[in-house]
Amino acid sequence: MSWNDYSRFLSTQPNPAPPVRRGSSSQGTSPVVQNVGARTAASPQTSHSQNDGADGSTPPPTNPNSPLQPSNSATQSATTRLNNLTIEELLESPGRQSLTRLDPNRPPGTLWFDIDGSVAATVRSIFERDFKEPHANWTQTPEPVINRWFETFAQMYNWDRSINQRVRDEFEDKLKDRMSDQVSRWKAKWKNIGDEACPKWIDPTVWAGLVRFWRDPRSERKSINSRNARYHDPDGTGIHKHRSGQTSYKARARKHSEKTGDSTPDLLAVLEQTHRKPDGSFVDGKSEELFKEVSSRIEEQESQLFSGDNMESSASGGLSVHAKNKIYAEVAPRKKGRLYGAGSLQQEASSANTGPSSEDPVVLSQKLALAQACIATQAERMHSYDAYFEYLAEKDPEFAAKFKQGNQTATTAAIGTEGTETGTGATGASTETGTGATGAAIGSSSPSAAF
Repeated sequence: MSWNDYSRFLSTQPNPAPPVRRGSSSQGTSPVVQNVGARTAASPQTSHSQNDGADGSTPPPTNPNSPLQPSNSATQSATTRLNNLTIEELLESPGRQSLTRLDPNRPPGTLWFDIDGSVAATVRSIFERDFKEPHANWTQTPEPVINRWFETFAQMYNWDRSINQRVRDEFEDKLKDRMSDQVSRWKAKWKNIGDEACPKWIDPTVWAGLVRFWRDPRSERKSINSRNARYHDPDGTGIHKHRSGQTSYKARARKHSEKTGDSTPDLLAVLEQTHRKPDGSFVDGKSEELFKEVSSRIEEQESQLFSGDNMESSASGGLSVHAKNKIYAEVAPRKKGRLYGAGSLQQEASSANTGPSSEDPVVLSQKLALAQACIATQAERMHSYDAYFEYLAEKDPEFAAKFKQGNQTATTAAIGTEGTETGTGATGASTETGTGATGAAIGSSSPSAAF
């Protein structure tokens, strides 16, 4: 990606412009096409930059009168080599290990689209600095242009080849959102102050193309319809909005999970963060109704957890985050398949009904802990009947003898079945063990021992 757009702007100025960072066309340099010279200073560094210092810092502007100028032919040959590389070849090229790595699981030292705002800022800077045609919306953007922008992005970040398609999809989703937001801001500013709203780095002919599209009656009708849909209030609860700003719902969910230690994002907590004001009120009636209804159902189910026989009870004394998310998914309204209040957590919200895999070690350990707690509770209850049985045995010895005889028969049958299931080779050991266990059961007068 070059700075030709900005250079054309400089050429229209009556007075000489100050030197431009990372080299300009007036200095006789030609940055590598789709190079990181187009990114912001806060973007990750790349080994392909021809103008970066060895320590990653930006060098001072070069003196135009200096006899030592970079070779145009050398830079163009580097450009040609980069343009001839496919994405797969680019990802395998040497020197990429120093680039910031993308990973949806976010291990230490990695970033991801909906979690880290710096990635979204990079996507925005790419299309802004390479906006060479009047693409007023996503559908007008040609595929070759999108490919060029993605190739630029691939020179700023590194990732595993196995997630190539996912990175491409996430990039396009983020690009679509950022492009729509920025063009909408340009249009709103143009309606207020006219062509003075044109950013200085945009080619005047490109800006004129955008203005022609905005003035088109068909485009204006579509814009009005979209605006009416956004401000439509069919249920009388107010216009739907949120307070998340530029921070994605996934980023907020991750911060909340880091505080609680739970890897599952809490949809209700995210709804409260994005729709509740500091004074406790909600931005609209719909989010307030949803929050109250979900909270009420959670409290109702948590009150039933301490019945003693409920296997869903946990040591924390409340529902798990997954159980809360399931309630949220049942209560929250949907529009075009998207769950209200979930934002970019739609995938996590859809998994609330299915739940985590039954083979998940974390899930298995939780189930084991619940089962052990339930068994301990039942054993404690059974032992509490010992005193009652002893009292009955004193009052009615005949009944006590019959009860003991019945328990001995059941215990012997159970142990015999267990010995048979251990296999032929272990019959002797099982029989011996069974005899010992039977004797122990016979010698016991406790009803809890019979179980």
